Amino acid sequence: MKKRYRFKQKAVVYVLFAIVTIIALTCITVNSLRLAQVGDLTSTNHALDIFAICIMSFVELCMISVTFASCYVLGKDKLYCFLGMALTGVPYKDICLVRYSKDNRIFLVYYKVDKNGVVKDEMSGIQARFVRLNVDASLYDEIAKEIKKHASQAVIEIVGDEEK
Repeated sequence: MKKRYRFKQKAVVYVLFAIVTIIALTCITVNSLRLAQVGDLTSTNHALDIFAICIMSFVELCMISVTFASCYVLGKDKLYCFLGMALTGVPYKDICLVRYSKDNRIFLVYYKVDKNGVVKDEMSGIQARFVRLNVDASLYDEIAKEIKKHASQAVIEIVGDEEK
């Protein structure tokens, strides 16, 4: 069973999203009115106006997908990280360490890296990559339990003082 965890955004991201949305919609509207030659708005270069409409529509689509469609999914075989249109999958068999701190609001999942045919992992302290899960702190325990259920070799580590 797949479980989705919503990507937690800061308020600044939503403010920037609103500003970019207003700018993009204004550009799309003005260029559309220029193409339709409404009022005093006349287009002298149709190709450029059409190109501007397409670019602003693409920018708006990217902003919507990054802001509202970003999430983490605990799938059957992998931990998937969706950031807008980008997808990253980490196989459970490669996860070696889950480290989180309730007071610092950090949740990291370390996984093995295959480099030049040699697998090095975080446990030996040599080579590992990590994914930072940016979710609500109240979900840390639940996600750690789900990862441990799928990746029995993973070490769960709580860092810092929980009593602060």
